[in-house]
Amino acid sequence: MLSLAGALGAPASAQVSGPGSVPAGNMYTPIFGGTAGIALPIGRLADDHAAGYLVGGLVEYSVTGQPYALRGELLFQRFALKQNRVGDDVNLFSLGSTIVYKLQQSATNTFVTGGIAIYSGTGLGTRPGANLGTGIEIPLTGFSATGEARMHLMLSDGRPVITLPLTVGIRF
Repeated sequence: MLSLAGALGAPASAQVSGPGSVPAGNMYTPIFGGTAGIALPIGRLADDHAAGYLVGGLVEYSVTGQPYALRGELLFQRFALKQNRVGDDVNLFSLGSTIVYKLQQSATNTFVTGGIAIYSGTGLGTRPGANLGTGIEIPLTGFSATGEARMHLMLSDGRPVITLPLTVGIRF
């Protein structure tokens, strides 16, 4: 009986489980991650360049109990020149911030994203742009796996540069 009374009277400690989990309160929690996948060129870029790849890193800040987070990310996309075309391969870097909105608060989360970035590309200069997309996060032991489909739009003279990366990643 005394042990039960002691257990009930002791302060409850919050359990930490999974990435981004923190004790109750209004704390900002950094989540770090990486992503990689295939990047498809669209429009102007697809005229002379084949599908390429994307690698990137991110840091995401969320507020406990809220469905939104702010993500900062650095991405590198590479597109090889198609055979019998004149020009160079295109390397496209972007540094940006993105809002992530979770559509439900459950073990497996689906989310939508949208944000702005500065893009710098081989032969394309440095220009502003935007991105939007959707994804899924699956919590595992000590980290989460993610899958995302996004569209990146780099503003430029004439037609914009558009890419469609399909990625998988980890967050911890």
